[in-house]
Amino acid sequence: MIRRLHRWLGVVIAVWLAVATLSGIALLWVDEYVDWRYPQLPETLSAETPDAQVIARIVAATEGRLSALAMPRAERPAYHAYLTDGGERLYHPETGAPVAEWDWSDSLPAFLFELHAYLLAGEPGNTLVGILGCLVLVSLTSGAWLWLQRRKVFRLRYFWPRNTEPRYLLRGHAAQGATLGLLFAGLAITGVAMVFPGPFQSSLNTVLGAQPPLAPSTVTLGADPGPTDWQRVLDAAGKTFPAGVVRFVSPPRQSDAPVVLRLRNEGELHPNGRSYLLVHPASGEILETIDATRRGAGPAVFDALYPLHAGKTGWPGYRLFLALVSVSLLFMAVSGLRLMLGRRRVRTGTARSALPRCS
Repeated sequence: MIRRLHRWLGVVIAVWLAVATLSGIALLWVDEYVDWRYPQLPETLSAETPDAQVIARIVAATEGRLSALAMPRAERPAYHAYLTDGGERLYHPETGAPVAEWDWSDSLPAFLFELHAYLLAGEPGNTLVGILGCLVLVSLTSGAWLWLQRRKVFRLRYFWPRNTEPRYLLRGHAAQGATLGLLFAGLAITGVAMVFPGPFQSSLNTVLGAQPPLAPSTVTLGADPGPTDWQRVLDAAGKTFPAGVVRFVSPPRQSDAPVVLRLRNEGELHPNGRSYLLVHPASGEILETIDATRRGAGPAVFDALYPLHAGKTGWPGYRLFLALVSVSLLFMAVSGLRLMLGRRRVRTGTARSALPRCS
């Protein structure tokens, strides 16, 4: 009973790992897909500085449903609106005209992300992804131990199997796991860290140190400031972080709340940055400043986990390298699944062949 449970647990992990790896490889090229899917977007940006008038136009068009607005960038030349109901929209970077609107069920990239991170099951699915990621780490650890015990049999020269026979698949599975196991573990750890950020961030902050404030605080203005002056808000960001790039703006959630800006400063690996400004909507007064480059080593390491996992470091060739590692991880999942499902048949066939023949 325990062996059967262990076997089927391995099958579940292998199937999930194959699905997660395939969707992850596809997500590496989402920006290229968006460029192809929406040819009305410009090929290049005339200017990377956000346009206050366009932002005001988009905020008005969303009618209070805007959670955050991503600024245009070279990889995706469009304003990307994230709505409070879970929907998303693209707007032209120069005119602010709507280009597309979707939710996860009718957009290929959004569907792949929901599959990859949530298993199409919301927060419970996200938690399950984290648990399965932990089980993958256990599997990698046990596999490394088995390889060390039998490394005279499972040689590294069997890295790529000659054919799909079980013995060659097993040799290739062992060789690739031994060679690339640390890289596989890195992908699993960074993924689990994004599912369970609290324990990871707290541990890194404790071990490596952190300087508060680490995240924007809750600030109330005490009165309704009136309409947001987006030009003053953007000017305030430019004066506070001259070398920083605004990545997201979040309009006031309530009538007495500030505008929240998220920026990427020099030295940040995270593509969206982890620096923040809380700005008075009408006057442009800076209410709180968080410079991610001064928060200490703990937050810096944690903030690097997402770009390392998602291939968004900006380093030439890293995304292709990550794709190649993922292809090998896909082989590990498929070969492991093939071996587990074929184990019972192989054992049965072996047992039958051992029976004496009656003439």
